[in-house]
Amino acid sequence: MDILNYTLDNFERFLFVFLRVMGILTIAPIFGHRSVVSQVKVGVALMVAVAIFPVVPLTLKTHPHLLLLVLALVKELLMGMLIGFVSLLVFIGVRFAGEMVGLDIGFGVANLIDPLSAEQVSIVGEFQSLLAVVIFLLVNGHHILLRGLAASFDLVPLGGAQMPELLGRSLITLTGKVFVIAVQLAAPVSATLFLTTLALGIVARTVPQMNVFVVGFPLKIIVGIAAIMFTLPMFYAALVALFGGLERDLSTVLRLMSGR
Repeated sequence: MDILNYTLDNFERFLFVFLRVMGILTIAPIFGHRSVVSQVKVGVALMVAVAIFPVVPLTLKTHPHLLLLVLALVKELLMGMLIGFVSLLVFIGVRFAGEMVGLDIGFGVANLIDPLSAEQVSIVGEFQSLLAVVIFLLVNGHHILLRGLAASFDLVPLGGAQMPELLGRSLITLTGKVFVIAVQLAAPVSATLFLTTLALGIVARTVPQMNVFVVGFPLKIIVGIAAIMFTLPMFYAALVALFGGLERDLSTVLRLMSGR
């Protein structure tokens, strides 16, 4: 009977570890991408949970009632999803910036149909998102994410996640930075296209016989694509700096969840 109780206790603790890992990998960049099928996500989460379970501080108290156990498991899953959401914010800002640039260029009428989500996606947004994934891997961003996962078990014990008011305020602040990131990444190209539009407006006033719309549409596409190519070094430097702050943001969220 003692062996059975010990086995059940360990299974319960492993379930908490697995759900936290699953929550992170479901939303986190690369691991949680929509192109990764659910079975692969579950399999990877299971392997990671098995690998780190022997070194996880097992401070979990047993739950005498099934309802309390289910609520604790749901909270553990939500904690993992919040960590994954924080790590995904930069990618959301990159896609948002691509949407803005695509509209300025005139690609709003040429969006692609994504077969995975059955939704329209911006050409520029998809291009910049793929670049962001490559840069994320180049700067070992996936290592930062896995280190944050490992640190979460030291800072926040199993079943001990807290959701204070300061955590909600911090998440709102981090989410608000998405708009700042989008504007900063899109600013160079948007400024170039604005000057192009201004020049076309001056030409339209000085040469009324010229059909500016016919000339301006392909011109803005050429200028926009050229501006994207010339600003790629700036794009790379900006993303390296943003990914460098990911570890700080994860530490802040984990500290708030721990109640410290």
